[in-house]
Amino acid sequence: MKAAQAAYFDGKVSTRREVVLTLDGERVTIRGEGVELSYPLNSLRVPPGVGAVRRTVRLPDGGVCELEDAVLLATLERASGRTSAESLIYRWEKSLPLAVAALILTALMVLLFIRYGVPSLSRHAAFALPAATETALGRDALTTLDRILMKPTKLGPERRAELKALFRRVAGPAGTAAGYRLELRSCPAVGANAFALPSGIVIMTDELVDLARNDDELAAILAHELGHVRGRHALRHVLQNSVAGLIVATLTGDLVSLTSLAATLPTVLVDASFSRAFEREADDAAIAWMKSAGVPLRRYAEVLGRLQAQLDVRQGNAGSAMNPARNYLSSHPDTGERIRRIMMSGS
Repeated sequence: MKAAQAAYFDGKVSTRREVVLTLDGERVTIRGEGVELSYPLNSLRVPPGVGAVRRTVRLPDGGVCELEDAVLLATLERASGRTSAESLIYRWEKSLPLAVAALILTALMVLLFIRYGVPSLSRHAAFALPAATETALGRDALTTLDRILMKPTKLGPERRAELKALFRRVAGPAGTAAGYRLELRSCPAVGANAFALPSGIVIMTDELVDLARNDDELAAILAHELGHVRGRHALRHVLQNSVAGLIVATLTGDLVSLTSLAATLPTVLVDASFSRAFEREADDAAIAWMKSAGVPLRRYAEVLGRLQAQLDVRQGNAGSAMNPARNYLSSHPDTGERIRRIMMSGS
């Protein structure tokens, strides 16, 4: 026989009554002033505990007993069918070390999701995008950039034709079949730059054409940008930075409804700081094309080095409104490391 002091509420009025709760075999009795009750043990329910809140025992007629005796509560819990998992959770809530461990575990899971889950989901969502939707995104992004940032190219017709022929050579038959195309623009605000839009549109600025010493250098940059196109890096970058939108896109396959994507995409294309993984994928695409075309890898390294030197000068004059510190490398990390990796690929 086990007994303990308890507070009894009949479930009809808020009056509290002091009682003694007794466990005798398979029955529980509750006795106090004006209270004389008896129930089968297995008819009682003991809800899971919540932190330091006083525990309760629910009676079959709607009454409640508040009980503090841990030993008696444990017996009643076992009889009421309480699972070991629920008991573990309750002990976890009451233990500061376990609560801290749970917080650390939660933080670790969030970090792992961001590190591995988000990139995986973004890749799935980007490649599941219907072709018509991707085409619309590319067209709208180009229209926006033309309206707010870029001007028509100042290159002559002959030079434009040469560059478009070069682009077709780099893109190859598969790129031609996919509808990839080169757009030439003048854009002093962006400077020497090139970037890829969804649907296979690659923009190259007049300033980059002027900076290059030969078409092999331009071809290397075009091959790099086509690597971004084929990897759908711009879309994946936007999605990875909008986890809520990424989850919606992954579950529904609908990116058109995400108006924030259309609004954000032009900015991302011009000023995206792509991850090391994306840059390496695009550099690998450029290296593979150059090797297949017989173009020396140093051409790519040389134009990157010249772009970095230009960026360093512009950053030194960043206080001048006429010299914004922007160029192709302003959003590309670790130029020195990239150059070393490119040159090592040829050894």
